[in-house]
Amino acid sequence: MGLSARFVLRLPVTLLCVLPLMSCGGLDPETSFVSLDPLAVSHAPLSGRDDIALTSETTACVIESYEHRVHCIERDGGLATVFGRDGDGPGEFRAPAHVVRGPGRTVGVIDYELARMAVFEPSGTWLFDVRLPGTFIPAAPFQTTLTGYRNRIDTSSRAWQQIEISVPSGEILWERVVPNKMAAAAGCEPGEGLPVPGGRITRNSEGIGPTALFPDSSMVFPRLCHGQMLFVEHRDADRGTVVQAPTWAGELPSEQDVERHLERCRSSPLRALMPVPCYEEEFRRTPKRYNDSYQSWADYQGRLWVLTNRDRNEFTYLDVYNGRAYLGTVRVRHRGASFDVFGSTLAVLVDRPVGLDDPDGFPDRGIDWYDISGLNFGASSNPGP
Repeated sequence: MGLSARFVLRLPVTLLCVLPLMSCGGLDPETSFVSLDPLAVSHAPLSGRDDIALTSETTACVIESYEHRVHCIERDGGLATVFGRDGDGPGEFRAPAHVVRGPGRTVGVIDYELARMAVFEPSGTWLFDVRLPGTFIPAAPFQTTLTGYRNRIDTSSRAWQQIEISVPSGEILWERVVPNKMAAAAGCEPGEGLPVPGGRITRNSEGIGPTALFPDSSMVFPRLCHGQMLFVEHRDADRGTVVQAPTWAGELPSEQDVERHLERCRSSPLRALMPVPCYEEEFRRTPKRYNDSYQSWADYQGRLWVLTNRDRNEFTYLDVYNGRAYLGTVRVRHRGASFDVFGSTLAVLVDRPVGLDDPDGFPDRGIDWYDISGLNFGASSNPGP
C-alpha cells in the first residue's frame, strides 16, 4: 500500500433512472416505504455535531460538542462511558467533528482543529492519535487504514481530495483529487461563488464531496444536485454512472430545516478555519439536497443506506439500494440527524419533538434502535455498483 497516485478525474457520466419495482414517473409518498418500530430507545446529549458510530450492535457513540466529550451509550439506555475534555493533549479535543467505528469495538474521534483522529478503547481509554491532513471526513469504518476526504482549497475553487491513511502512522498511502467538473458533468451548474481566504469557491463545489466507500473499493457520491448520485465502480476508475434518486422531489426547506441549517452553520468547527456567511435567504430558496448527511453506509448484506431530506418534520426516510438499483425506503420516527448500520442493527440519532412541557423549547436528542435482520429488500454478495 505504498502507492501515492495524484491525478485529476475526468468522468464521463450517463444518466439513468434505475428502479426495478416502480416506474420513473414518481413514487406515491403514502405507500412507498416500510415503516419500522424501534427496538429500543436511548437518551443522547445535546450537540452541534450529528455523527453517530456503532461500535457493536448494542453500543453507539456520539459527540457532545459543547463539552468536548464523547458519550458511548448502550441500547438498553445505560451509559457505557464518557470520555474527553477541552484541550490538546492525549484524549482531549478542541473541535470534535466525527466519530467512526474501528476494529475490536474501538472508536475514532476526528478533531478538525487538532487535525488528528484519537482512537479509544470501548472503556474510553485513549490508545493513540493518527495525524490527519486538515478537515478530514471518513468514508468508511477504519481497520489498518482510514479512507476519507478533505477540502482542498486553491485560488479558484474548492475540490475534494480522497485519501487513504495508514493507522496509526498517519502516512498517506493513496490520494487523488475529485474536481468540481464532475458535478458540472452531471448537470450541476456552478453558482456565483463564495468568498474565502485566498480566492472564491463555487456554490456547488461541495456537491461532489464525501461519499460511501464499499469493501470492494467501489464508491457512491450521494450529494450531487437535483437528487442525483454518482456511482463509481472502483476508486481508480475514470468513469462513473449518474443515477436519479427516485424519491427526490425538490422540496424547499421548511422552517425547521432553516433553523437547523443556521444552527449547524454557526456551530461548525470549520468556521474558525473558513469563515463564510450562512446565506439564510438563499438556503430558503434552494431545493433541499437528496442526501443531508455525510454518512451513507453499507449494511451487513451489502445494501447502501442513504439518509434523505424527504419530509423531515415528523419522520425520517432512508433509501436502500443494491448497487445502483433502488430497493425501497424505510421510514422511522422523528427527525433523524444521522445514522449508522452494523450487523443487523440500525441506530438513528434523532431530534425528539418539542413537547408543550419542554422547559427550554429545544428538541431533545436521542437514539432509536432498529432490528433490520428481517428487512426483505434483497441482498448482494457484491455491495458495489
